[in-house]
Formats: sequence, C-alpha cells, structure tokens
Amino acid sequence: MLYPCHPVVERIRGMIRASGPPLSPQCCIYKVPTKMFCRNVAAYEPQVVSIGPFHHAKSNLKAMEKHKLRYLESFLGRQRLNLEDLVNAIGEWEKETRACYAEDIELCSNDFVQMILVDGVFIIELFLRSHFGDLLEDSDRILIFNPGFLNAINHDLILLENQLPFFVLERIFHFAFRGLHLENLPTMLDLTFRFFSYHNSQNLTPSFEVKHLLDLLRTFHLPPNPRMKPNIDAEFEFLPSATELHEAGVKFKVTSSTCLLDIHFKNNILEIPCLKLYDKTESYFRNLMVFEQCHYPYDSRILDYVFFMDYLINTREDVDLLVQSGVIVNWLGDTAAVATLFNNLCTDCTIVGSNFYFAHLCEDLNAYCRVPWHHWKAIFKRDYFSTPWSTAATIAATMLLLLTFIQTVCSIISLRK
Repeated sequence: MLYPCHPVVERIRGMIRASGPPLSPQCCIYKVPTKMFCRNVAAYEPQVVSIGPFHHAKSNLKAMEKHKLRYLESFLGRQRLNLEDLVNAIGEWEKETRACYAEDIELCSNDFVQMILVDGVFIIELFLRSHFGDLLEDSDRILIFNPGFLNAINHDLILLENQLPFFVLERIFHFAFRGLHLENLPTMLDLTFRFFSYHNSQNLTPSFEVKHLLDLLRTFHLPPNPRMKPNIDAEFEFLPSATELHEAGVKFKVTSSTCLLDIHFKNNILEIPCLKLYDKTESYFRNLMVFEQCHYPYDSRILDYVFFMDYLINTREDVDLLVQSGVIVNWLGDTAAVATLFNNLCTDCTIVGSNFYFAHLCEDLNAYCRVPWHHWKAIFKRDYFSTPWSTAATIAATMLLLLTFIQTVCSIISLRK
C-alpha cells in the first residue's frame, strides 16, 4: 500500500479507467543528473513532503501522507465533489501527465492517478488555506502549530524533482470550482503568486503560463523586457574578480532594481541588485540551474547570473568588497562560506560563451581594465586620497613642496641680482 489506510483511499481504488490519447505536452520535469546530484544531495531531495513520482513513497516522507489525506478529505467535503468524477477526470489526463516527466514512471495506472490526486489537492488546499484564513482548522498542524514545518514544505515545493505539471493543478482547481460564480475567487495562478510572493520581488502579475512551480520562480527573476542575448563571434573573455576590478578603478554600487539580471556598468560604476544569501540559497540556485540546463539550454539566464557572480567572487576579500557596497547581504555568517558557495555552484555546469547573457557587460569591463590610466588613477586615489587623513597629508605635502619650490626660485633670482 502506497498510502496509509484511509476511507478516501479505499474509495479511490478501483475507480481508474483507461485514459484517452495524449496531447503531446513538452517534457518539463527532470531528474537531476547524477554528477550534479552527488555534489549536494540535500539540495535536491525533499525534506518533509514528496510531490510527484520521483520521491513517492519514500520512507522518510511517509509522515506527510496523513496530512495530505486530511487535506484531501477537507477539500472534497467542502466543495461537495464527487470523488469518482474527479478520479476519472485525472485518469483522462494520465498519459498527458506522464509525458511531462523525463523518466519513465513505473507506477501502475491506479497508483499514478491516486498520487496525482492526493498531491495535487494537497497543494491546492495548502494554497487556499494560506490565502483564506477562515479555512484554517484548529487541527491544522502545518500553517498554525509549526511555521518551521511550513518553511520546509515551501522548500520542497520548488525542487526540480518534486513537481507536478501546473496544468494538472489548474484542471483540478477548475473541476472543483466549475459552475460556481464566487466573488473574489482567485485563479490557481493567483493563489500560487500569493503563496510565493516573497520570491516575486518585481511584483509581476499572473499574466503568463508556467510549466510548474519551479518554472514560476525562475520567471520571477527574469526582466519584464529582456534584452536579446548576444551572439559573439570572437572568443569570449571572462571577468577579473571583484578586487581586481576595484584595483582597476571600478566601483561597486547596489542598484534599486529588484531584478537579479539588471546589472549595468557606466562611468566606472558597476551597479548590481542586492542579493540576500541564506541557508537555502544554494539549494534554490542549484535547482534553477539544473532546470535551465535541461529545459532552457540556450536561454539559461539564471545560470549566466550565477556564473557572473562566480567570476566576481573568488576569495573572501571579494565577498567583503561586495558586502561593504551593499551588493551582498550575508546571512550565512562567514564570508569564506559565500566564496565557497559560488565557487561550488558552477561545478559541472557549462555555459556557451557566445550566448552568455552578460557577454557585452563583461566586454565593457575588460576593456575598461585594459586602459593603464584607469589603474594609475585608482592607485593614486587609493594611496593618497583613500581617507581624510591621507587626503590632508597629501594636500599638506603638496603645499609644502610648492612653497619649497617657490622659495628656491626666489633664492635663485636674488642670487642673480
């Protein structure tokens, strides 16, 4: 038995019927390549809840199945749904749903449809309870009694291997509310935006399609009006580190933009949006990067961003420089941990230099660094005008030298007379 004994489960069994022909959706849910997976297993595996087939029925995640079934029972009772009709509807999408996974799913039809029903309704009910406070129950152990547990669920819902196709959530939601004309009823996408509002730093509106929850989070970071990725014929030259750029006269400044990709260089100032680093940042970026490598290999903008930051950050001195300028907010504690984080993130990942999103920006920075005058000017400012005391000392020394020169000239003139 894949689920604990429960009346709803017993009613589901035997309801599955053969599904119709697939609608040929695009595969969008992948297994993490073994080499990347082994780099940091914890970054890709769910902690408390399995969603979809890849981690289904794992022993360490079984405790959540009771919560899922409790949510399913509440959802069915509140909406007064006919369970058999809902099971049959999901059965009709079975082949279409299976085709969204890059790996063959060995679950039989009955178990697969049951999993989709239980997991899909769990996500919908979780989002509904998060949005409508009056739906919360006194026995709700997820949203009321254990906020840390909810944070762990949030983390699990955005893992690449822990996804359901978003069209499944939308269809179940539509099935549940079909024929009802309720005021202020959000769409499934509205609920998802609300649940993940913390990641929606650009305040995007739900006006686009998404493949699954991780795909939505990726979209949150893309610029509303993205520039075209360059096609560079010449061999691409990557960046010096942050300290090397600083020594060449480049100044770092945090920009007011909330889009991670909105990085600009003008008048020796490199403007970069603020990046807050916390304990789940590595897992967050790793899943986005693997998803892009699998699904958006020629439009891997998050991966390009991480590579850009990786070239800026080699040592803790680079981190200190970016922290002092406000570009990085370090909640990891140790600055060396930040350097290690970025140095490890790009291991086993590849980018196409001719298609690198920040290629022109890197060209401008490298061109700036190749001008000797910029280095000399930076050295002069650092050695003689870096602090008020050194500035005052430099001015005083210059005035003393000037007065000495004037006195010498006057002495020479008087001797000639």
